[in-house]
Amino acid sequence: MAAPQIDPFARIVHRFATAGKLQAAGAMLNWDAQTHMPPGGAWARGEQMAAITEVSADLVGSEAAAAELAEAEALANKLEPDDRSDLAEMRREHIHASAAPKELLAARSRVAQTLQAVWTRAKPENDWKSFAPGFAELLTITREIAHAKAEALGTTPYGALIDAYDPGVGEALIDPIFAELAAVLPDLIAEVRERQAGWPDPIPFGEIPVERQAALSHRLALAVGHDPDRFRIDAAPHPFSVPHSPGDVRFTTRYDTHQVKFSINATLHEAGHAMYEANLPRAFAFRPGGMARGMTAHESQSLSLEKMAGRSREFLTWLAPRMAEEFGGDPARWSVSNVLNAWRRLDEGFIRVEADELSYPLHVILRYRLEQALIAGDLQPADAPGAWDDLFQKLLGRRPPDLAHGCLQDIHWAAGLMGYFPNYAMGSMLAAQLFERATADDAEILPALGQGDFTPYFAWVRPRVHERASLVSFADLVETATGAPLRADAFKRHVRRRYLEESLD
Repeated sequence: MAAPQIDPFARIVHRFATAGKLQAAGAMLNWDAQTHMPPGGAWARGEQMAAITEVSADLVGSEAAAAELAEAEALANKLEPDDRSDLAEMRREHIHASAAPKELLAARSRVAQTLQAVWTRAKPENDWKSFAPGFAELLTITREIAHAKAEALGTTPYGALIDAYDPGVGEALIDPIFAELAAVLPDLIAEVRERQAGWPDPIPFGEIPVERQAALSHRLALAVGHDPDRFRIDAAPHPFSVPHSPGDVRFTTRYDTHQVKFSINATLHEAGHAMYEANLPRAFAFRPGGMARGMTAHESQSLSLEKMAGRSREFLTWLAPRMAEEFGGDPARWSVSNVLNAWRRLDEGFIRVEADELSYPLHVILRYRLEQALIAGDLQPADAPGAWDDLFQKLLGRRPPDLAHGCLQDIHWAAGLMGYFPNYAMGSMLAAQLFERATADDAEILPALGQGDFTPYFAWVRPRVHERASLVSFADLVETATGAPLRADAFKRHVRRRYLEESLD
């Protein structure tokens, strides 16, 4: 008796979904590596991550995958629209996975895992000497991958790296927006600083124990809308959230007893990422079409919570009494006007994740330009610290005091995430554009935030962003949700309104 015929589309779905599940397992291993793994486990974890990378690359980048894709694509006109979109995403993933040898991809995972462990020691010790050899090795591998992908995709090497994280958000979209921001923001920052010079100094919040901050972080996650049976918060040196984990949403924050703002902002930021993951369509779980629509879309969701909603007058009016309840002490510290004063102050610091809304995009532009030079070979690893400090001086008017506040502050280069940084600023642009349209469409969103209620906001964004996953292009996602292509206009309106027009009263 002949074996039953397997549907070509079902077969290719199984192949890619299996790879997606392995990648999800790898994300959990990475979460453990940054939260609970003993330092001595870095070598073994690197081998585990390399194995997952190699098997996943085999599944989606092999000749067998190409043959199955072609067979399914021949029947694409018989598929439902969402399935056709899913198939197109499979083709894109196949191009990325097959462009470079799987051994090279595995080597990147192996070196990156080891280098992340080096970074955790090198950063607090300002030790570029111990970090540089591994970084040079990882950069060499990344350049090889970039050139291989560029040839397959018909783009620049750096553009190929961006496409792996952010399809539809290439240098042609990024460059003019970044040029506009670099031209406009320094003068706007100077104008805001002049205004804030007349403000009273905020009353310091004082030292807040970690356990009290952790209690507020949990409370904030619940306020945002996370299911208490489906999320977990841990601490990590660089906060992150775990993708591809439906029903098991994990994210991290960081605590500084002298800077309670850090944990609040980081918790809201990562809770936003995690809500996107939690709301992706379960029917397409682990499939390419069911993933988030690239990192600019993802970052827009974290920044919508942390900055658009989380730093709004309405939300801070709700948050201030919650801080008083959790932290106690002098009630004047937790007055709405003092909390607003603390949150709206432009910073004089050097750390991207602590930066104010106006300075933040400049931090990203710096990294973007350095990465372009590193991948092009115009900047060598040994010269990266000096180049960083010089460009920081040019964009932000001051020089980092050490490497921990300069080019060692982020984990991304240690993790091999070249091409990832642009989304942080592009996500700010999209967050402003989405939030402007959301609050125009639904007048209840801002008053609800004043009650600590995010329900109206998520009712607006869930069907327009979360549930569309990668079943539509980035351009279609943005234009359908906001009525316009992605631009810097909404962001510029937002920061002028918040920092030059709103008062502390």
